[in-house]
Amino acid sequence: MAHSKRMCHKFIYKKGCTLPTKTNDRARDFTILIFLTNFAADFQKIHFMRKTQIISFIALIATFLFTSCIREEAPNAECDIIAVKASWLNSNDGILSGKPVINNSAVRFYVNEDTDLEALKSADPQFELTPGAQIERQARIEENGERGIFLYYKTTSEDGNWSKIYEVSFTKQTFIDPNAVFSFEHFAVEKKYNIWYEEDAKGTKLNWWASGNAGYSKSGKGKKPGDFPTSVDSAGVKGCCVKLATRSTGTFGLSVNMPIAAGNIFIGEFLVANATKAPLEATRFGFTITPSKPVTLSGYYKYTAGEKFTDRTMAEVAGRRDAGAIYSVLYEVDPSDVVTLDGSNVLSSDRIVLVAQMDITTDTDEWTAFEIPYNEANNKTFDYKKLENGEYAITVVASSSKNGENFEGAVGSTLHIDEFKINWENK
Repeated sequence: MAHSKRMCHKFIYKKGCTLPTKTNDRARDFTILIFLTNFAADFQKIHFMRKTQIISFIALIATFLFTSCIREEAPNAECDIIAVKASWLNSNDGILSGKPVINNSAVRFYVNEDTDLEALKSADPQFELTPGAQIERQARIEENGERGIFLYYKTTSEDGNWSKIYEVSFTKQTFIDPNAVFSFEHFAVEKKYNIWYEEDAKGTKLNWWASGNAGYSKSGKGKKPGDFPTSVDSAGVKGCCVKLATRSTGTFGLSVNMPIAAGNIFIGEFLVANATKAPLEATRFGFTITPSKPVTLSGYYKYTAGEKFTDRTMAEVAGRRDAGAIYSVLYEVDPSDVVTLDGSNVLSSDRIVLVAQMDITTDTDEWTAFEIPYNEANNKTFDYKKLENGEYAITVVASSSKNGENFEGAVGSTLHIDEFKINWENK
């Protein structure tokens, strides 16, 4: 990072102690200490100065203390995209489906089925950046199967020392294939942790899965993918699986009253910008990808509870045992302005129509099959007309600690999941 300029007024003590015109904080403080020491040692001499001289001398000291070092603010070292400009969103709302998703290295737009992807290659979305940062469109353009494109932008920090490449995607929203099995075989590493995605039959990358890994990265404890709460495990039912483990967030977590991080994975989005200031709002559950009425959710799991259940202050709660959780929720949305459920209401909102839910309270070190039904909620029934109008969103969630969103659970609780499938009504 570029250092701040420091412009210090020169002050000369009568014995020749001179404060340098440019110095760092430690050197300046040391010089002040020497100055005050000499001043104290010579107080007897100062005592015999004329009254006017003493007043002038005190005024000079005050001036030094308040104005001796004027600092210019250091240039910003951040280069993040923090939002899409509202004016651009409003002028393109005819093609956009839902709100854009922004994370550490990508911006994702979902577009309507009839959108001309070729025309979007010349799109120029407008972004809000961290103060002073610059952004430049790159020449690189890639196709995402037959239903999307990737554009690339380079951001550079105000101080010029940091930059990164953002992948900006436009993807036609795709319904879940009724025969799809979520085997968690499509994954990658992003900023030291794992991410997951699906692919349709034509090779389109579908960024449906999210986790809280990006939030955990703020703790500084994740050095490699396996250190994070949500990671890849090679010993799945078939191929790989997802390992969810409740981790300590260390001194950082304690300082923000978030001492643990449950391993989780869900269909939706994680907003890392909200991870510490509004953690329940950081998880946005669900997409409008429902092909039919869900009947049951099935799959496999293994679970081991951690030894010591703690509350949000990291105090042990005697007699309480951790539990894992697997659930799925289908809920109502306004297709013209999709507002997803979040950690504060994903199981309590009055917009919920159907819910399938299972708490895991028994340890098992072998793969255990499950199938749980979707039950009606809030006296609502599934409406195929609403389905046709795009008025339903659905999510699937798994967590190593049932109350992890409240930062309650047991460090070491571990849930493995694999081969999830939503079984749909054949209509």
